[in-house]
Amino acid sequence: MPRARPLLTVLLSLIAVYTLLHYLFPRTQLCPPLDALTPANATLGFSTILAVSHSRSPRRPSLLWAANLTDLDIVIPEQPAWTIGDIEDFRAREGSSISSGSAKAWLGHLFALRCFLNSDHETALILEDDTDFDLSIRHSQVPLLASAIRSLLTNASTTNDASNFWSPTSNWDILYPGHCDDLPSPPAYLAQPHLAYHDPSVPALPLMHPDTAYFLSTLNIPPQTRFLHRAYWPFCTFAYAVNRRSAAAILESMAREPEGGSSAFDVELLSACQDRGWSCWSVAPELFHHGVGASEIFRTDHDDGDGLGEGEVKRSGRGTWNVGCGARHGQLWVGEEDAGRRREMKSVVRGAVKRGECPVDKVAEERSWTGCEWGGCGAQS
Repeated sequence: MPRARPLLTVLLSLIAVYTLLHYLFPRTQLCPPLDALTPANATLGFSTILAVSHSRSPRRPSLLWAANLTDLDIVIPEQPAWTIGDIEDFRAREGSSISSGSAKAWLGHLFALRCFLNSDHETALILEDDTDFDLSIRHSQVPLLASAIRSLLTNASTTNDASNFWSPTSNWDILYPGHCDDLPSPPAYLAQPHLAYHDPSVPALPLMHPDTAYFLSTLNIPPQTRFLHRAYWPFCTFAYAVNRRSAAAILESMAREPEGGSSAFDVELLSACQDRGWSCWSVAPELFHHGVGASEIFRTDHDDGDGLGEGEVKRSGRGTWNVGCGARHGQLWVGEEDAGRRREMKSVVRGAVKRGECPVDKVAEERSWTGCEWGGCGAQS
């Protein structure tokens, strides 16, 4: 009997240490070698990829060229030209706070979701038309992320069922492979199911957006690692996935600006993930991020129109935040009129991806980068 108390003390100490380590260090999954991965299909394991883009958007050519370079099948539903009447009908009757640009963007997302539900597809990845993604998106990034999601949500990292590539749809409402970060403190994430997994394509911490670098460092995420977690404040809708159940819920509950006002579509989705019990999952750093430059919402609100013409698009020489080798990088752009150079560029890209390399000249890229101290970072969104 005299020994019972010391043994109990030791046991309680071990439990305390285990609990502390659980919260300080995320669970890590060792992934298969890249050459053992099976590339995702042309729709990245979803039934379809839909882009939100109006008919005069200057971003379409770049998006379609990026899809060509990466062999993705991206469909652009032809949304109507939203009128002043459409915007007024959409606004809340009392306390409206949404801008014209945000209202048009919101209506564009709703249109894409309706197109999805009018099809026989089971899942859809919704992209905004200024979204960039890595050249290795099909070959390694998506297979690794999908494997991590299956492992976390179903304890099965492999699957022979194409319909469950992202785990059964009963397990999730919204997946956020493209966003501009969450905000809560680390304990909020580590207290919920989460998984850190190895991905060699993750940029080095100093090359990420400062907000993302800070987020990962506070969680003690090691290099070349992504952190899969429950989404609490998933700002931005650069790329998000829905199933038929969640798409219908969005259309039912977010068909117009709520009374009292709202600033944007992504804020309402955030509210559903945070306050309505929706099962939302996110990854950091994200796989999709908007390209450098003003958003279409900003252009609409400041130009009172549909943005700049195609010839006025500024192509970034630096690349996209948190995307190591972006398919929409300015160095990879070749216009439609030059079919020969397009074939050459696609051959170069395919060879580079196969070798695990990036065809972008990083030295030239850095020469165009002024640095955060000169205002080069900007906001995540």
